[in-house]
Amino acid sequence: DHVPYDLWHQQGHLLTTEGNVVHYGYIEKFIEDLGTRFNIREIAFDRWGAVQMSQNLEDAGFTVVPFGQGFKDMSPPSKELMKLALEGKLAHGGHPVLAWMVDNIHVRTDPAGNIKPDKQKSTEKIDGVVATIMALDRAIRCGNALSGGSVYDSRGLLVL
Repeated sequence: DHVPYDLWHQQGHLLTTEGNVVHYGYIEKFIEDLGTRFNIREIAFDRWGAVQMSQNLEDAGFTVVPFGQGFKDMSPPSKELMKLALEGKLAHGGHPVLAWMVDNIHVRTDPAGNIKPDKQKSTEKIDGVVATIMALDRAIRCGNALSGGSVYDSRGLLVL
């Protein structure tokens, strides 16, 4: 494993915990802290791996939404993410961890033309890209619905 996790941690691109196990309480606390700084509308979770965490976050006041990892749920936002990337409409600030994960992606296509990231055939970790796809789906589904629309819908763009 020649991945520069320590360097990314030193540069502030990666949060780490002690040991070689996932510290779910640390992650939950981090999300709760983010909730004090940002208007987190929903948190999508993989129903096969994060049931306890999703219950804890729901108890903390967050809206949590189960999100399947199959073609049905993953294909539309995966296609949209690819479209946005090809159009140059994504800005991730050159984040090295996400860029590394994007390089690791292997995309699986079914006979109907649906696509999704293939964790088994991908060369290394891709969790950040999968989380981005899940977040994009939730943003598309309820983006302006919860806020009543964009301010630009009612007043247009202001030019100073």
